[in-house]
Amino acid sequence: MNNENLRRGRSRPGIARTTLPAESDLPTPLPPARADSWTDDQVARWVELWSGPSANLWDDSARGMVALLVELEALGTNVNAAQLTEVRRISETLLLTPGSLAAAGYALPGWPE
Repeated sequence: MNNENLRRGRSRPGIARTTLPAESDLPTPLPPARADSWTDDQVARWVELWSGPSANLWDDSARGMVALLVELEALGTNVNAAQLTEVRRISETLLLTPGSLAAAGYALPGWPE
């Protein structure tokens, strides 16, 4: 957690928020069939995303978006501007950023009240 971002207004003190568990204990869904060609790092990232706090809010409809994020992130520095924009958009849609979580009315343990 980046407390500096929270102090800059990405979190709104005094606004009621639901605190999510620090981790999801929901079962990790199987990756899509195309994941057969994924590297071990991509599979690990899939599991990591589905174990994170935001995954508590996802259902099976998020599988495709999470898979696309894993694949785009695997490109590393070989992404073009459109792909980088898509990574940011997906991250915000999946509530993976502090700002998107706070804007949706959620918080993580330890965030300022």
